[in-house]
Amino acid sequence: MRQMTNWLSGLTQTRAAADPHVLITILAVKGSAPRYGGSKMVVTSNEVFDTIGGGQLEVLAIERSRKILEGILPAVQQIEHYPLAATAMQCCGGSVTLLFEPLLCDMPEVVIFGAGHVGQAISHLLENLPVRTKLIDSRQNWLDKSGAQQKVLLSEALLDGPGLASLVPRNSWVFVLTHDHAIDFTLMRYLTRRSDLAFLGMIGSKTKWKSFSARLKRDGATINELARVCCPIGDGDIQFKEPSAIAIDVVARLLRDITRKSCLSEDGPSEVIPSSSASPEHRQSECANEEIVEISNRHLKNEVPGLFL
Repeated sequence: MRQMTNWLSGLTQTRAAADPHVLITILAVKGSAPRYGGSKMVVTSNEVFDTIGGGQLEVLAIERSRKILEGILPAVQQIEHYPLAATAMQCCGGSVTLLFEPLLCDMPEVVIFGAGHVGQAISHLLENLPVRTKLIDSRQNWLDKSGAQQKVLLSEALLDGPGLASLVPRNSWVFVLTHDHAIDFTLMRYLTRRSDLAFLGMIGSKTKWKSFSARLKRDGATINELARVCCPIGDGDIQFKEPSAIAIDVVARLLRDITRKSCLSEDGPSEVIPSSSASPEHRQSECANEEIVEISNRHLKNEVPGLFL
């Protein structure tokens, strides 16, 4: 959907919603082009804010941004050069160099079932951290008290497999903390089958988990599936039972787990990838006769003061 909102307002809106997006900046213009250097737009999975000039150039820029957001292209800063006649089929005759900056694309997803005292305390601790938080509860009045980025009212329809699948992204950290043991069990019966979760924890005592695991096993859960569950939730035995203390314990473990996972999967620091050095599967050639025009550092410096210090 096209939003003619100013790109800065769009950027503020998408960041507040923790919605992954790509900030596109015109780094350089050579010859005639629809807009000048420094013009920007913001692209999300289903929205576009502002414009870099319209036409086929903008279509190609949006397509590339969506490929970044979908994981088809790497979520790192990258530069792409567009000769407008050859690549974008525009008669301006000039060329444009774009910078694509993926933002919020690698933020961990935290899904909290239960907006009670502990759920509220956890979501409050996560408000200013670089994670996307989704709070789910069947009680609207409890959801209204929360400052979570996403709030979902849990209905009967959402308690089936397909409904829950839409609420819980793969690789997310999932906490089950509802006010109702029957809802907890329904959630765990589905979630224990998910081998694609980064973490699955449930609030409760060792006695509660012993009862739940026996029932889940009778329903067909395997030993490996049950072993993935952390219950009691948190990083260890603590003597404090206050919701804020439990929340601190849970978030402390969450941050350590995210850090360990990030260290294991990290391939190195993000870098700006010029299109000429991208791998064949990432190089999106839009025209067989595309003319590759080198843009010098001097030209970029003239077009975008401050780019090179």
